[in-house]
Amino acid sequence: MSVILVDVGGTHIRFSIYLNGEMSEVVQWRISEFDDFSSAVRQFLSDKKDTFSGMIIGAAGIRTANCIQLTNYTWLIDAEKIKSDFQLQFVTLVNDFSLQGLGLLVCKEAYHKHLGAYIKPQQGTCAVVGSGTGLGVCFLIQNDDGSFQVVESEAGHTTISGVTPALSAIAHKAFEKLPHISFERFVSGPGVLFLYQIIGENYAQWQETVLFDEVVAMKQAYQFNHTLDETFVPVNNPLDITRLAEQGNEIALITWWLFFQYLGVFCSNMALAFKTTGGVYLVGSIFTHPFVRKLLEQSAIRKIFETKGRFKKFMQSIPLILVTKDRIQFDGLAYLAQKKNLLKKHYFSV
Repeated sequence: MSVILVDVGGTHIRFSIYLNGEMSEVVQWRISEFDDFSSAVRQFLSDKKDTFSGMIIGAAGIRTANCIQLTNYTWLIDAEKIKSDFQLQFVTLVNDFSLQGLGLLVCKEAYHKHLGAYIKPQQGTCAVVGSGTGLGVCFLIQNDDGSFQVVESEAGHTTISGVTPALSAIAHKAFEKLPHISFERFVSGPGVLFLYQIIGENYAQWQETVLFDEVVAMKQAYQFNHTLDETFVPVNNPLDITRLAEQGNEIALITWWLFFQYLGVFCSNMALAFKTTGGVYLVGSIFTHPFVRKLLEQSAIRKIFETKGRFKKFMQSIPLILVTKDRIQFDGLAYLAQKKNLLKKHYFSV
């Protein structure tokens, strides 16, 4: 069985082919290079002479019946139309973060980095949280037979909350700019840029007030023994914030420090919502950057994750794990291609 595997994120579309248990090299293009989904597929297949039985698509959007409308782009992906256009036996549509969850099922423990002390995962539900162009989340629900079913979610768009004076002050300032601030507005690639801009615009008045304790804690955790640059440098790219942080820019560093706190709050909310005794797993391209990963591991994310009042003891029992393997979503696509019964049992297929 030869199957086309497609991952459609908020910025890139990626292709691979699954044949006889093997997956071909992943091809990646920017979504903006194409007018619609079918145009990208035609480009990928232009030099292929094989006959394909089906296509499995993970896309960043809400699945309704046989369609997915991308959350961060204009494309509408219609399974019936794709099946007809490319003469396929089946087309399966999956929320892109379901793929992250399925990929986790086959990801080896060697790719697991515990944030904070090692806590052994228990049987039960797992949450998978990932930050990239958006903030994605899905849940792995354990069945009676020990297998797992993936539950899709758009929880990244839930309204942001702050559990410290600093997080509350930043969220309040953000509400002056937009009528609704979801966690994705801060905890994503574009989100870190938005967060940096808010902090930078108000740093002169916040530095000695609501952010003072956080700056002290950040300097201690990140072990900076030299004077940091306190200049607010306007940027247009999230990667520029990471470069500034590497160079010792205080505003960029405190941005990442607080980014991880918002992420910790979100992860703890997900953990309580589904009682994720199996753990909360962080995935995504943001965390694979070596310097960002270093900052994450030295951050206060575990402390803020456990800040849940009467449920602190419960939170202390839940593992918070960084998955260091890149493109785990293609492990999920290959898993679906291999487990054809799942396509009929848990996922829409035409």
